[in-house]
Amino acid sequence: MRAAAVMTGLLLMGSATPALAGEIDAQPLAADSTAVAGVQSDEVLDEDLPIPGEVDGPTFQEPQYSADSHCSVTGPFVHITKNVKNTMSVKYSTYVTNNKSYAIDYNFSSQKSGTTTIGASVTISAEYKVLWLGKIKADINASASKSWTSSLNVGTSGQVKAHSTVTGDYGIMKENIQGYTATLNGDCSVTNKKNMTVWAPYREGWEVN
Repeated sequence: MRAAAVMTGLLLMGSATPALAGEIDAQPLAADSTAVAGVQSDEVLDEDLPIPGEVDGPTFQEPQYSADSHCSVTGPFVHITKNVKNTMSVKYSTYVTNNKSYAIDYNFSSQKSGTTTIGASVTISAEYKVLWLGKIKADINASASKSWTSSLNVGTSGQVKAHSTVTGDYGIMKENIQGYTATLNGDCSVTNKKNMTVWAPYREGWEVN
């Protein structure tokens, strides 16, 4: 599932080098002696920050196997049971507090980078990671990637109201699904079924609140 780009919610970038990179002042906010800005570097960054507007997607039907078709090709396989809400893996977090009696402008710019890779709630082999990535790209999100490293100096700007605080989180969006791995046998039986949640990175951007 994908969230629409909004000015005060999530500002999504289409690639690792968005058009806004370098077009906005890289300082964390516009110079103002009564505004307080800082990086929340002492806090553990959120690996599953909710994305505004995200909702659970559809539930997928169980695969149907018959001796005349699928069972001639046996071996490990993966199946998506539900497409669930996407989240953000936060790589940089900052804020600005306006102590004035009127609104002021701010500029946020990503100053730290990080990497998110395809993964699951249980340990899976490299073979299953390849299967999962192919399944997610084919059935859910063609932009899903094995690995994504966030960019530096990507900016967003706006206004912070009088006597209030605006927070900004920059990170990588994760496509999240529920499903299972299993083995299809020659007699069309399914064994070694293991349920799990799986994620894959697909985009990066700012979430501003």
